[in-house]
Amino acid sequence: MFKYLLTLILSCTLLLAQAQFNCQQTKAHAHKSTAAGPVLSVQNNAKSDTFNLNHYNLYFDFSDIQNRNLAGKARLHFVAKVNGAQQLNLDLLKLQIDSITQNGQSLSYSYNDTIIRLNLTNSLSINDTSSVVVYYHGSPQGDGTNWGGWHSKSGYYFNLGVGFGANPHTYGRAWFPCFDNFVQKSTYQFRFKTVLPLRPYANGLRQSETTINGDTISTQWKMDEPIPTYLASVAVSNYAEINDTVAALNGVLPIQLMAKKSDSVKILNSFVNLKPTLHALEKAFGPYHWSKVGYATTTTGAMEHATSIHFPVNLVNGTLSGEDILAHELAHHWWGNLITCETDADMWINEGMAEFSSHLYEESVYGRERYLNTVQNNAYFVLENAHTRDNGYKAIQGLTHAYVYGAHVYQKGAMVGHNLRAYLGDSLFFSSLNTLIQNNKYGNLNSNQFRDQLAQISGKNLTPFFDNWVFNPGFPQFAVDSFHVNGNNVAITIGQRLHQAPSLHQGAPVGITFFSATGDTTSRTVLSTAPKTSQQFNLPFSPVFALAAYNGVLLSADAYDEFSIDHNGTYNAEFGKMRITASQVSDTAQLIVMHHYAGSKGKIATGKDYRISKNHYWTVQGLNLSNAQLGGRINFNGNGQRLDKDLLQTSADSLVVLYRVDATQNWGLYPHQQKTAIGTSGFIQITQLQAGEYTLANTHEKVSLAEHRLNKAFSVYPNPATDRITIQFAEATQKNRTITLSDTSGKVLMVKKVKRNSKNIELRLKNIKTSAVTVTIDGHSQPVIITKD
Repeated sequence: MFKYLLTLILSCTLLLAQAQFNCQQTKAHAHKSTAAGPVLSVQNNAKSDTFNLNHYNLYFDFSDIQNRNLAGKARLHFVAKVNGAQQLNLDLLKLQIDSITQNGQSLSYSYNDTIIRLNLTNSLSINDTSSVVVYYHGSPQGDGTNWGGWHSKSGYYFNLGVGFGANPHTYGRAWFPCFDNFVQKSTYQFRFKTVLPLRPYANGLRQSETTINGDTISTQWKMDEPIPTYLASVAVSNYAEINDTVAALNGVLPIQLMAKKSDSVKILNSFVNLKPTLHALEKAFGPYHWSKVGYATTTTGAMEHATSIHFPVNLVNGTLSGEDILAHELAHHWWGNLITCETDADMWINEGMAEFSSHLYEESVYGRERYLNTVQNNAYFVLENAHTRDNGYKAIQGLTHAYVYGAHVYQKGAMVGHNLRAYLGDSLFFSSLNTLIQNNKYGNLNSNQFRDQLAQISGKNLTPFFDNWVFNPGFPQFAVDSFHVNGNNVAITIGQRLHQAPSLHQGAPVGITFFSATGDTTSRTVLSTAPKTSQQFNLPFSPVFALAAYNGVLLSADAYDEFSIDHNGTYNAEFGKMRITASQVSDTAQLIVMHHYAGSKGKIATGKDYRISKNHYWTVQGLNLSNAQLGGRINFNGNGQRLDKDLLQTSADSLVVLYRVDATQNWGLYPHQQKTAIGTSGFIQITQLQAGEYTLANTHEKVSLAEHRLNKAFSVYPNPATDRITIQFAEATQKNRTITLSDTSGKVLMVKKVKRNSKNIELRLKNIKTSAVTVTIDGHSQPVIITKD
């Protein structure tokens, strides 16, 4: 049946979508602040070309951790990978070195608060093994963005393994000497000295807890699975430990949740879907290859430390508001922890695929419709915000250091994961990724290796997909350009246009949804390889219209809202970028408003000078639209990087709305429109909305359109406004005056008396419920847009 998305449902899904972005925000709110912290060579992987540092045996005395003091002893076991290896370079950040030994013999070294350079007692041959011991102490560092590194707050003492103000972003060096990069993977043994009630939790499994004397205890943990330094962790607090088990594909796994006693019930309620989420991820990507599932509450950020995820305590509130973050961090145990990006230029493999997984789990836990709502919400977020947050349209691979934890990597990376599923189809997508992960577990991949191995496993040529979606910026946009029906037989042509992309997408599986007069739907797929692709279908009914990119199988530069119009009032198409008004509703009408992020490139009538928008247009479709008198308001804005900047330079005087039934027709001036313009922003009200396509355009043609214009006797700012406006007179008033605010129907909403000699008057709009008002003073009027929602 016809898919109904009511305003209430839309509001709920938008809230869920916003939650999906919290994970990236908890990690990346300061990712551009790269000036903070020491800068190391981005070739930091080179250390691992000389030595394989395969095991850390770490001891920490946290007896004085409340004062941010630690004493450490690190035994580092390594294997020479080349002949003649003698110089060992270790990363350690601003801690005091007491001594360094090898086989009980002191070693000479240099240290610049960033890198320890030491000479071994003798050169090693390939495959020779040895170890060094570093004794050190001091106050462990945070990074310049106050996210990564060491934290001591509210009785929590812990590390976060990524530093956004540091280069490289890996941040194990904040608390122990190491090879701090993505490719060096090692096993760990930890021993901690703490004073009760503080207990430490770390990677792997706890081996023992013994009393040293009084309240001082020694706790040992062991991590047998190899991980890079940024995934090593410890969290120390007066935790109440919650233990459980789950039946996973590789057997029964322990679950360990650490929260303060006051949060124990809340964490159980917030984590009620932890087991179903683990089952969903195993179903999608194969077995969980780790010794336990662990989460420890902390005060800052969410971080995927292997088997001991650090989770923000503010999300342990007894609700499911942080469930997407729970899923994202757990998904890292496939994407990032099990197979890790080779360098931060391939961070989408870690973060984009984990973010995709935080959408995917919803399909198993809540159903297909919830999943599709989430991925479409995410795509809308990307189209609206990624380029502004990341300073331009970017590829998800090869980003510079400042943007590897940005919206393109996370949210567009998730969009790419979903679209790869569309290209391969479910069966091949999941089976191929299972094999890819199994073949590379505890290893590293770059984007080229990911593409080539997945292509070999799946038997599909994935070069076009990776060229279009991974290695280049932008998006394709798809629409039904023509539609011919003969009974149940349909001939359809799909147009492909581009939004900030360098070339057409090849072999894109575009979903086409056909609608019957009674609201039934059926979908088919067209492989788009050219500006126009035509195909014929035999359907189970005779369709009345069709839409491309509606069913959510492939995400593109298209977004839409749909409504069941059953009462007079306003329906806000957030995704469709149009505000709908309905009056004289006699029976239910079904309306779909689709907004396309690309220029239509349509034809115009001979002799017309219309300059059509290069950046967007609209499609309106539906059933029984004659059951209501419909109107639509299109906002325009030529400021900054807005979509209308190509049409609006100094004013909106020449801006109009054009209309056509479909792409087989020429664009023509739509007669039923009224414009409200304030400089280069405002809105156009389409007073009789009907099915078809709409676009904005410039014209020098003299047209008879109703229009409100800015009055120069006074100015109003800000405009658009939210909760208040300021009226500024061109000259100080020489007499008492009256300010009147009225709505678009002329109804008076507010009257304000102004005394003589006034220059600026502020009016509060708290009780104004309309979307536009007219300010009138002494017969002079000026429209003001209100954007409270």
